[in-house]
Parts: sequence; structure tokens; C-alpha cells
Amino acid sequence: MVLPNGWVVGQLRVPDPEATGGVFSVSYPVHKLDGTQGFLKVLNLSRAFAVPNFLDELQSLTTQFRAERDLCVMCGERRLANVVVAIDHGEIRLPEYALGAVSYIVFELATHDVRKALAVSQGVDDVIKLEYLHSVALGLRQLHSIRVSHQDLKPSNFLVFPDLPNGRATGKLGDLGRAFRADSPSVLDDLATPGDSSYAPPEQLYGHIYQDEGTRRYAADIYQMGSLAVFMFTGRTMNAWLASKLEPSHHWAKWGDSYSAVLPYLEDAYGEVLDDVESSRPGGSGRQFRELVTYLCEPDAERRGHPASRRQRHGNPYALDRVITSIDLLARRLSRGITI
Repeated sequence: MVLPNGWVVGQLRVPDPEATGGVFSVSYPVHKLDGTQGFLKVLNLSRAFAVPNFLDELQSLTTQFRAERDLCVMCGERRLANVVVAIDHGEIRLPEYALGAVSYIVFELATHDVRKALAVSQGVDDVIKLEYLHSVALGLRQLHSIRVSHQDLKPSNFLVFPDLPNGRATGKLGDLGRAFRADSPSVLDDLATPGDSSYAPPEQLYGHIYQDEGTRRYAADIYQMGSLAVFMFTGRTMNAWLASKLEPSHHWAKWGDSYSAVLPYLEDAYGEVLDDVESSRPGGSGRQFRELVTYLCEPDAERRGHPASRRQRHGNPYALDRVITSIDLLARRLSRGITI
């Protein structure tokens, strides 16, 4: 069928088996007759029929979808270059449909998510991976600058786009359905783990909630960025690494005490992970990569972030400017053949 503004809807998209999320929506490729392509996200109201409190669930789904739509539109208006933005949205009435109408959002179309990009391409070297990570950091800084925290950063939510005109690889943060927005309260704000638990920072896995909003939101984003970096370079997320090093009684699925009590055990396991991550990189690159991961994925969220930013007495400890500079410098040095 054809949507308003000329979007022609293609076949229902079947997610990859490795993909997570997407429980509130279904998606389709769309295009216009002039060749413009897009990604259509449609609110999946059928989910409401699966629970006893149908009306409450219907209202919750609709509210969350509208919140994502409004945020994605705002990101487009603010011209956030490393965030996937809404290029159209609306509602279409379906006479045969029990609920009458369906809400949708059209996004700019990416080539792959980063998991697929790493799997299908033989040319993704360390320079390109660092350039992808640079895009992640830029996207998070852009979101944080408008007081938004992504909260669900994972491989399927980092989308790869065609190379930039200057030849550098680029990517954008996608799926803002679980995001925190400081100026717009949400039903998700009180959740200890607002995003996918498989990629959540350790404090969320153990059910600990930091009272400081910056620590609770922005430090969590930084951890997920570091975990994505580890995934790109080792094929495993930080949570998978940590789980392999923790004693079973200290694992988040078993632990029954406070987060402060488990932190020493987490730090020990984290040190072992860093050793393995460093040794997995050839030559001198492992040491520099370890340094980057160390401050991004630090289990104690109050110590997370670039050391120079944390030393500033009145600055933002979770500022990403120095992180962006460090990643950019590593990528440029490595592209010139300089051992890092």
C-alpha cells in the first residue's frame, strides 16, 4: 500500500535471529517513486491483546511510541548528525483493522547494524572499527547535549551508513524507544533496567539505582559504548566477558546483597577481563585499547568517564569531548601506520 507523502510499503521485515528488542513494533522497507528509501516502524498494537489489562497496555504502548516519535522529530530539528532521525510520521486508517488506525514513523535507511556489518564485510579493519566508535561517541554527546540518555545502546541499535565523502566510516545511534528525556517524564523512568538487560551496565543488573541523575543515565550510556567497543574488537560484549570471570555466587543472577558489597569482586573480574582484552590485540595496540575500555566500562559508575573530565572540579565528569578526541587520535595514528 501507499502511505501519505508517497511512501510505498514493501514486505514485512523479518529480524535477524541475533537481533533483540522490537517487541513494540514491526518494520518494513519503504521507498518513493523518486528513489528515496526509508525504514518504516509501525506500532504493534496486537501486543496489547496478549495481556489481561488491555486498555492499560494499549495506553502504555501508544504513549511510548509517541514519545519516541516526538524525540526522533526533535533530533531531526536539532540536526543531530550521528542519531537516526524521523523523516516522516503519521497515522493511517485501516477499515478492516479492529482498532481502526495504525501509527508509524519513517526513518532514514541504514546499510546494516554494526553486527551485520562486521559479519558480512572482510574490510572492517581496526581503523574502521575506531571510526565507528567515534560515531557512537559523537551520537551520545549530541544526545547528552539536549539532556537525553539513550539507555539501550547495543549492536543492533548502532546503524552503519555509507562511507562519508572524506572516506571515513560512519554510523548513527538508532532506536530511541527506551531513551530518557529530562524535559519529558516517561513511564520508563523508574525502571532499574530501562533497556535490554543483556547489555545493561552492572549497577542495573544488580538492581542498584544511583540517586544522581547524571550518574544513573549518562554513566550508563558510557558503559554501553565501551561494551560496544569491546564487542567490535573481540566479538563479545563486556557483560559476556564479566560473566565468564565472576564466581557463580557473585553473578548478578545469584547475588542477594548490596552493590557496594559486590563491587570488589566485580573489580577483580574486570581486571582479568582487561588483561584478556589487551592480550587479544596485536602489538602495542592492546595497551591503548585497554586504557580506553578501562574508563568506559568501570564497574563503579561514579568513577566512569575520561580521567581528565573527572578531575575537573566544576565540569561534567561524564563529558565525552576528551573521549571523542582520544578515539579520533587513535584512528588517525593507526591509519598512518603508527603503532598505538
